[in-house]
Amino acid sequence: MAKTLTILWRTGSMMAMDANVAVKIAKAAKEKGYTVHMFGYGEGVTAVKKGQAPKRFPNVGDELEDIAKQGVTQAVCETCFAARGFERGEEIPSAKVGSLTNDLYGFVSKSDRLVTIAR
Repeated sequence: MAKTLTILWRTGSMMAMDANVAVKIAKAAKEKGYTVHMFGYGEGVTAVKKGQAPKRFPNVGDELEDIAKQGVTQAVCETCFAARGFERGEEIPSAKVGSLTNDLYGFVSKSDRLVTIAR
């Protein structure tokens, strides 16, 4: 029977290492055979902003793109995205700008486990 994990992260890509931890958990879960879904909420949506070029932090956008190639589904809250001044098209290609009621609910309802990473 397939195992499914949803990771909800709520911390910005350069506020702390939380988004990086979310990526590492996703990679480890994929290696163990899990289906993995990720959802960014609040400041977490900043991790999917296209064109980031951090100098002293890992590039979470690039890491999210890499794990998407392994089949990790990614979405972020549309309201949170817009509230931070982002527009559709500014997200990395692997991330869907979605919603709590459709995407997060769908991920969680199909998951065996939910991990929330927040400050």
